[in-house]
Amino acid sequence: MDKPVEEVLFEYLRDVLYSPAKAELNVDLLPDIFQDFGKGLLYFVECVKETTTLAKSLSKGDLNGQWPSKGNDLAAPLKALHATLKHLTWQTQRVASGDYKQRVSYMGEFAEAFNAMIVQLDQRRQALLDEIESSRKKTLALAQSNSLFEAVTEQIAQWIVVMDRSDGDWLSSNHEAANILASPWCETQLRRWMGTQSDVALGDDKRATELELPKGDGIQYFSVAIYPLHWYEHDALAFVFTDISSEKERLQKLENVAYRDTLTKAYNRHYGMEMLNKWLEEGSSFIICFIDMDNLKYVNDKFGHAEGDKYILCVVETLRDFSSDAIIFRLGGDEFMLLAQGWTITAAETHLEKLRDCLIRYNDEPDAFYNHSMSYGVVTVDASNAMSASELLGIADEKMYEYKRAHKMQRQNTAI
Repeated sequence: MDKPVEEVLFEYLRDVLYSPAKAELNVDLLPDIFQDFGKGLLYFVECVKETTTLAKSLSKGDLNGQWPSKGNDLAAPLKALHATLKHLTWQTQRVASGDYKQRVSYMGEFAEAFNAMIVQLDQRRQALLDEIESSRKKTLALAQSNSLFEAVTEQIAQWIVVMDRSDGDWLSSNHEAANILASPWCETQLRRWMGTQSDVALGDDKRATELELPKGDGIQYFSVAIYPLHWYEHDALAFVFTDISSEKERLQKLENVAYRDTLTKAYNRHYGMEMLNKWLEEGSSFIICFIDMDNLKYVNDKFGHAEGDKYILCVVETLRDFSSDAIIFRLGGDEFMLLAQGWTITAAETHLEKLRDCLIRYNDEPDAFYNHSMSYGVVTVDASNAMSASELLGIADEKMYEYKRAHKMQRQNTAI
């Protein structure tokens, strides 16, 4: 050996730290009294490398990276952290699928915040579902509980039409029903629909149903109670139409609250995962675009959350230009998912790049105080796919981070 032992060992440790690729120690060349030490040093360095590899995987959120050897006690804390993250990931997936019984009994303040969030989500979801169900029952009860007497005496704003069962002639109608004659199109649709009901309403039992009629640029909704009766020697049906448009609108608003993001009006994560799993179950071919806003934390910290909200809305409006058939979901604060059918990955990435350029052009505005930008990752799915929704999202997320690293903007502001 040409060099002193301490110098050889020092150079080896230096290479391990700064030039791992060329780090090499030949124990056989060491003096006999240092060979056991050299072997121990090699084992120690191997343990450090394994621990470092696991730490890098965990830092990127990769819970399936290379596992350290069984005797590597240096990696024990990271192994414990890996197990904790695995279990926490499983619990989070359960919560995303609607299991609000999950609780975390470790990790200190995080556990308290996580458990409080689950309780709040469960309470809010249940309250919304209860209110939706209550509204449905009220609408159904309204359609089933009407009587002709109540319609005439207490609810004269309803439409009341008596129709001959055999030929469809109108035998009688109240003032409100007569007003529809001002719209020939509406009258034609109403007469045709009532004619079909004469075949359904057999016997002497009351029945209830619903009807949609055009009104201007919108739709008017009715609950309809149908009563078989004899009307001046005619076998007739009495139709009582109750306008339930406001109830329908209220129910739609409740559903929007349950499935849409409050700020952007895009669909929320819960609905996004439902839609993604539905398309996967149907074996559809589509793309998943995972989009992450650049620089949102800086904007919130520097200019306040009101300005951050404006930035979020700006990004959403830009994403809406992707395609009229695309569906946008807000997964979290600065993360979005876009699902679309009939796109190749190349076409999608090209179009997303154009949208990103449009977003960046905001930086040239006189009142632009920060850089607008976004990063994205795209995954294609076809009928042969065997991966879960979470796995596909994870791949899209990783591709997004690869894009972010490759296109990191050189600007004055600190990126996220």
